[in-house]
Amino acid sequence: MSKISNIKGITLISLVITIIILLLLAGVSIATLTGKNGILTQANTAKERTQRAEIIERAKTDILGEQARNKGQITQKDVNTIIANYDKEKKIREDKEEAYIITEKGYEIKVSEIWKSIGEILAKDVLKIDVTATEEAAKSPYVKYNGLDCRVLYHDDTHGIQIITSGSVEDVTLGYGDTMVTASDFSYDGTASINNSVKKAAASYNNVVDNLNKRAKNYMDEKGIATDARCYGSISIVTSDTKFQDDTTTQMWSGTEPYLTTYSWNNKFKKDDTNYLEDVNQVKDLGLNSNSEIWLASRNIMSGSGYTYFIVRDNSSINLYKNYFCDVSATGSSSGRTVSHGFRPIFLLSPDVVISSGDGSSQNPYVIES
Repeated sequence: MSKISNIKGITLISLVITIIILLLLAGVSIATLTGKNGILTQANTAKERTQRAEIIERAKTDILGEQARNKGQITQKDVNTIIANYDKEKKIREDKEEAYIITEKGYEIKVSEIWKSIGEILAKDVLKIDVTATEEAAKSPYVKYNGLDCRVLYHDDTHGIQIITSGSVEDVTLGYGDTMVTASDFSYDGTASINNSVKKAAASYNNVVDNLNKRAKNYMDEKGIATDARCYGSISIVTSDTKFQDDTTTQMWSGTEPYLTTYSWNNKFKKDDTNYLEDVNQVKDLGLNSNSEIWLASRNIMSGSGYTYFIVRDNSSINLYKNYFCDVSATGSSSGRTVSHGFRPIFLLSPDVVISSGDGSSQNPYVIES
């Protein structure tokens, strides 16, 4: 007689419950993986963000690399060309509120995410001159500085970024009418009889470069957009501390005419110079001449057997002129003169100046700020 063993097993109800639990767990797992906030979705989002960030960084690196290859110079056109290289159709799209590109993988990236505006480019990369251009604005763009209409005069390592006013900002009187000097600024210990007018005219001649340069500084802004200012025709070279060089004419002139020695007129007047030529030639090359007569911070001496003339130059649209401030005759006597001309300052811009608006044209000049 056989025995039937007791076999333990699961009931139908238990099986159903187990299946339901497994289905619930599977649903939760699928949602965790593929839902809106699921692991796979978040992973794809993170991957897209990483890839977009890599494209943005590569584009920025390309722009900075182009700047480095061109000694820091780059234009907005160059920037746009580089950014467009990352678009699948090699273009920047502007059919939305902001310019954007679409990458090969379909990522939409705003141009502003890569390069915000022309203001991110150093002003020295925009305020440049092109002496080969046919249009005046292309040669030297228009700039609005401290309320003054200006043009770009120099842009290189030797001169930095220099801008010059488009025309005269005021009339300045020199000679014995010069308010920047007094008769006591000139000393004469010879035997000729001279009056205070002659002394003031001679002092105006001797101090003309320094005083005109000081006057130019009155037109500088208070924000530090310009680091220094000078008069047209003075020394244009920039020193290592981002300033203009001072007047280097410190030696006194000594003529060969006998009357100059007889009446002790030698070694009373500073020597002449040729510093003005660089500015004058640059202004001419760029078509930036003024129609009015403008002072040049530059001295000149003409000497002969009958007279010696002590002169300060000025520059009109086509010619250089010489203004006789004072003269000494063969008898040892001297006379002084007073002359009025326009005044044209030149400003040295800070190397980190940026453009806030404008396109450099005469109708819409660049507005610059620090």
